Amino acid sequence: MSRDDASTLDRRPAESSSALAGAVATVTALGLGLAVGEPVPALVSLLGGLTVAAGVWSLRESSHARVAVGSASVVLGTAAFTGSAWLTGDAWLLATYLGFALGATFVVVDATSGLVPDDADADPLPRMLRAASAATAVGVGVAALLTVAAYVDLLSVALGAVESGIHPLVGFATLQAGVVAGLLLLDRAVPILDSWLPSPAATTDRALDGLAAVGTDWWEIDRSIRVAVAIQLVVAFAPVAQRLFDRFLASVPVVGRVLRVALSGPLHVPLAACLLLLLGVVAADVVRRWTVRSLGDDPAITLALAAGGIVVPALALLGGTALAAVGVTVPVGDSLAGTGNYAAATAALLGVLVALTACRAVVHVLSAVAREGTLPRRTAGFATGSALLFVTTLVAAELGLAPLLVLAGAAAALLVWDTGAHASSVGAQLGRDAETTDSEFVHVTGTAAVLGVGVVAVLLVRYALFPFVVPTAAAGLSPATVIALGLVLLSVLLVTVALLSHRERPRQRERAGGEG
Repeated sequence: MSRDDASTLDRRPAESSSALAGAVATVTALGLGLAVGEPVPALVSLLGGLTVAAGVWSLRESSHARVAVGSASVVLGTAAFTGSAWLTGDAWLLATYLGFALGATFVVVDATSGLVPDDADADPLPRMLRAASAATAVGVGVAALLTVAAYVDLLSVALGAVESGIHPLVGFATLQAGVVAGLLLLDRAVPILDSWLPSPAATTDRALDGLAAVGTDWWEIDRSIRVAVAIQLVVAFAPVAQRLFDRFLASVPVVGRVLRVALSGPLHVPLAACLLLLLGVVAADVVRRWTVRSLGDDPAITLALAAGGIVVPALALLGGTALAAVGVTVPVGDSLAGTGNYAAATAALLGVLVALTACRAVVHVLSAVAREGTLPRRTAGFATGSALLFVTTLVAAELGLAPLLVLAGAAAALLVWDTGAHASSVGAQLGRDAETTDSEFVHVTGTAAVLGVGVVAVLLVRYALFPFVVPTAAAGLSPATVIALGLVLLSVLLVTVALLSHRERPRQRERAGGEG
């Protein structure tokens, strides 16, 4: 192999062995998850984990469309984790479902694209999680605002206020405050409108100059005017002041009646429309500036990375609105029954945001551990995934999982680790596409045989030796406790054998080099 070929070699885990490790992890997670509890949350969590794994693989492609699909897949997968938490009432069952699902996810990610790639600084996964979390946080804010608006029935309140009218004194004070707010907004909105127009005509220039002359800054308004408007806003809601104002209007027969009608709401409608228009211009410019700053130097890739955080909140809000329109509502609480599905969408998006934050923390910790050399970078996913499968199997044993399935799950977790480590070793030396089927078959077969002997030994200890060695008084020990103890001893034995074999390989290589 030439030096150029070695530099461009795909050093991901060997394809056949890594595929076997991923398949064993997936089947183990599916089988044990279905055996320990309810099928729906087990399937939802596992499908979510596989969706996350597929999204991570798609993220590391060069196409922007593939990156966007990967971002959406990762966020949808984390949403499935949130859904499994919603479907499960028991905390230990939820931990079991998520443990199996995450274990399979780590293994599949390492088998396809590597959990911690060679160039971790250029990995798009942390950037994607950060961008999607920010977009999801915006979605949570929008959903929360819609929930509040639906809870207080803002539209009905506003229409009721217009129909019933307001007290003339309150209308008089709010009109003055609205005019001051309009002058302040004009000062901000006119330069924005001027920058939006590509080549304004002479009439447009004159109109903008006139609006700019009317608009003013907060500090340019006389202090006495600001104080007077503030005092009027406070006094206008006092019952004594309102009665005095009513007497004043009644003392003026014709003008007083006209002022009472005009100050009760009709003048507020065009003023509110103008204020909303100006506020929309200012808000649009703020959003534009924030978007440009957030997108950075490469808007296309930034949008692709944040696609999941945009698509999932949009689907949650639009789907919730459509369901509420046809009369289907997701119950959240009796006090929020009148919010349609916005409260449920807010809760779901908040759960997705928490799950994305947890994923960011996990990726950061694994990257830091791999960078420090505590955990081998090439086998970080296989090691973490197999450990999760093993520990979750022991937890499932305490939840009533059959002893034979406990043994099978623990053996499968060890098989996943050994097969994944072997695939990583072969891929690092010969490349991912190397044709090593025969040697991999021999290795996997040998590992499976050793694990089979270990399982048979534990069964013999439990059902043949245990009843004779342990006194009768201890016969009440649960099988799960005995199986767990046997698995711990078996794992210690296997780790010892693995360490001895790894120490022996360098000696054999030194002897072979000396003979050569």
